[in-house]
Amino acid sequence: MFKLLNKKKNNKGFTLVELVIVVAILAILVGLLAPQYTKYIEKSRQSADVNNMEELVKAIEVYSVDRVTTKNTAAAENITLKLATTGLTITSDVTDSKTATNAFSEYVPKYEQIVRKGHQWTDDPTVVVTISKEGKVTAAYSPDDFETAAGLKKVAKNNG
Repeated sequence: MFKLLNKKKNNKGFTLVELVIVVAILAILVGLLAPQYTKYIEKSRQSADVNNMEELVKAIEVYSVDRVTTKNTAAAENITLKLATTGLTITSDVTDSKTATNAFSEYVPKYEQIVRKGHQWTDDPTVVVTISKEGKVTAAYSPDDFETAAGLKKVAKNNG
């Protein structure tokens, strides 16, 4: 009789309850981590947008300094850079201005391929770059969340 009670079962697998518990734990972990992962991805996209705009502003700064020092003449100009999902839009208040395109073709060769990557901006990131006759460059960023992401002050950034 004791031999019948002391028989050991030959368990070679997992029970259904054990498998359900493991799947439930994995589902909880994925549910907690997925939102954080998507926030991290969006933050990296926004950082890429900020870095692209900063690189474009620096190219204009370097170009305007080179232009002032080599030719000793420069015209005051306002250049607006708007970063959209369709690409970069460049406008200037000077008719037929080639300042931005010349600066970008010289210092940022693939500027035509720059597009907005972040999806959470309230509006398309825009930078208004003002070049004075002396070659000083001032950049004003908008919208406010783009300015905040760039780590800039509320006042226009002066690089002159």
